[in-house]
Amino acid sequence: MQTLTADQYNLLAFYYQFLNTIEEGFDYVIESFQSLHFDESRLILIDIITAFYHIDSSNPVLLAILEENNDLRKEIMKFDSVIETVERIELVVLLPHEYELFIKNELSPAFLVWKESVQMKLKDYVTH
Repeated sequence: MQTLTADQYNLLAFYYQFLNTIEEGFDYVIESFQSLHFDESRLILIDIITAFYHIDSSNPVLLAILEENNDLRKEIMKFDSVIETVERIELVVLLPHEYELFIKNELSPAFLVWKESVQMKLKDYVTH
């Protein structure tokens, strides 16, 4: 495993934790479908989608830092499939039941599968 600078380590550690924060946001949004807190959940979902674009724009930096770890680089690049999934939200956003099913059964699972695969490989860099 390559040696990281303090700044590189901090970026990777922040990225790792940021993914957990997004997962917590999804938990809240999915739970809100049961408790009818739609307004708050829509705001949280907007934050999640904004976070996705921050992840997408920071991935090239991570790919440069992790140039020696092709397995992790491949997993990071798979985030494109999460972006492709989120782009389909426009098709269901005005249909409450379909919107809920899309979040629960497509968007959240797509993110979680990607997150877990990245974090599994990223863990060695951010835990001592």
